[in-house]
Amino acid sequence: MQESPEEPYLDYYFDSESDLTAQFEVDSEVVVHSNQKIRMNVELNSPYPEKTIFRFVIPYGWEPISLQKKFCTIDSSIDGYIRETGSQLMLEYILKESSGKGSYITFSYNSTQEKSTAGDIAYYDAVYCAIDVKRPDEKIFRRIAKQEIKIKPGKTEFFLVKLPMVFSNNPVDLEIVALDKYGNRDIYFNETLQLDCEPSLECPNTAKLEEGHAKIERAVKFKNVQIAKKTSNRKLFKENLGYDAFPEFKELHKNIGKIYIKYKNIKAVSNPIIRDRDIKSQLYWGDIHIHTREFSDGMGTGNDAYHYAKNYSLLDFAAIADHVNQRYNDWMEGRKNINLPFSRKVWENIVNLAKIWSDETFQAIPAYEWSGRIAYVNMLRNSNLGYDAVSDKIIYFPLESAEDAPLVDYISEDGCFQHQLYQRLANFPCEIVSHTPMSYPMGTYWKEVDNRKEKVVEIYSMHGSSEKYGDGYRPLINHRKTGSVQWALAYGLKLGFVAGGDDHYTHPGCPIRQYKMRNLDTILRYRPGITGIFADQLDSKSLLNSMHKRNCYATTGERMWIKLKIEDALMGQEIKIEQEPIINVTVCGTNKIECVELIKNGSVICVRVPEFDRITFATKDENLGIGHKAYYYVRVTQFDGERGWSSPVWVERVQ
Repeated sequence: MQESPEEPYLDYYFDSESDLTAQFEVDSEVVVHSNQKIRMNVELNSPYPEKTIFRFVIPYGWEPISLQKKFCTIDSSIDGYIRETGSQLMLEYILKESSGKGSYITFSYNSTQEKSTAGDIAYYDAVYCAIDVKRPDEKIFRRIAKQEIKIKPGKTEFFLVKLPMVFSNNPVDLEIVALDKYGNRDIYFNETLQLDCEPSLECPNTAKLEEGHAKIERAVKFKNVQIAKKTSNRKLFKENLGYDAFPEFKELHKNIGKIYIKYKNIKAVSNPIIRDRDIKSQLYWGDIHIHTREFSDGMGTGNDAYHYAKNYSLLDFAAIADHVNQRYNDWMEGRKNINLPFSRKVWENIVNLAKIWSDETFQAIPAYEWSGRIAYVNMLRNSNLGYDAVSDKIIYFPLESAEDAPLVDYISEDGCFQHQLYQRLANFPCEIVSHTPMSYPMGTYWKEVDNRKEKVVEIYSMHGSSEKYGDGYRPLINHRKTGSVQWALAYGLKLGFVAGGDDHYTHPGCPIRQYKMRNLDTILRYRPGITGIFADQLDSKSLLNSMHKRNCYATTGERMWIKLKIEDALMGQEIKIEQEPIINVTVCGTNKIECVELIKNGSVICVRVPEFDRITFATKDENLGIGHKAYYYVRVTQFDGERGWSSPVWVERVQ
């Protein structure tokens, strides 16, 4: 018998020698979003005293426990009462009298099967039901029985098609996954798809999927070895000549290509693949903000998160970034409601998990979320600061050195301010990113941000866009004007742009919006964002180094191509010039583009509307005088509502 939990935040341990007999009536395999019932029965083989607590646990991600309309019931031969726990997964029965041998307690869930109770997510790790018990003289529960349930996906409704973004002369791999309506991989799909491609490319005619997946190595290349000549700026200055007279440039079709897929009535298209002499690195995509139920306040496990990112959404990298002060939420079971910082053992587990899932095709990045709040500061200092935010930040560490990273407790007197966080991390390699800076209470007080430590900012997440106050595009629930990205840039901070999920469903990079986590539905309102990073290699050190150089950009989930070049400077860079700057922009979306906007110092100075999914153009800023400075970035909006933002270029015009 184990007498203590594996971690201090658990309120139970496994008891393999219990004197109780447990029975489960639940299918061992169920399909997502199906009608499922659960019956758990425990028989007492010896007396249990009054006030003993029996706790029944349902699978995470399923329809929450409710006593309304007898959705959940408890029947017992022992007098007692039902107590709700505050968790959507647990219900307790407390004895009012001592039990006799042979007494029973039976928990029933959805016995009429009127609701679609099984979750929408086919997790990698099995979900489970469990029964816990705690006598009055015991401090924590004993878990006396557990029944695992494997969640199966639904039928294929769409395909995700991945190509490397940047072509470098050699044929590239083509990867395809079949996904159900909830974004789960249909592992029962074993069919052949018809392939087609744009005239610039060569690709196979078909792809055979097995278990909902195909990876065809060295399958795609450009027909013409030579990169098409770039259009001159003189021609690129031309705008639309009329309502339908769009400029056409050969390089958009010769240097950019896509793969098209058809299966019965389902169609899909790949991300664009690009060849460009200015781009020397590959562009890798990832979700940099994921939560788990093991280490913080998510729904799935760490395995669930990295498995989905790597094998379902086909991301190149991902970062579990759980709150360093472990948080409790309604979708947890068996967790104490405490705010203890990570133990070194917990952090070691997080780092080891990243090592296990990392290989030459996928990089897991160890990280944690530091959730500075005015409320914590006021409580610890017993005073009112006089301003409206501290900051919520994600800290990323290279995999090689992450295990020794400082764990900064944000509910402590020496760790609740931004400057204290910077001091604690000063001598350790890491990247610090402010999360949802425009929101409240998570927003960032930019006047205390150290731009030497923070080089990028999260412009978008499932919470919404923090780009601009009052913008109206995917707004956050609560706004702070002085927290927006544009406010920070106007204040003088030089920040590149990234996007993430803040994914609590453990479905990073999921191509659809999810609704299952009802206690967070109001704030996690949108599809998760992703970040594109230009890097020489797919490893954490290279990725974080490029992030530090602001060599990255953000989207609301689509792998669109955005290139911004001002004279010789690419996005994220700074340049001094003597003449009026010429700005070159090339964009290719995953869908038809509504508009491409060029922003200078917070204002739109140029708008282009392409006919289809791609455009290249140039413009000259004749209003940047000698001695003046400006930042420029590109905002791309597709007709399907998805959006992307390039990191800025900073320009100073000198004599």
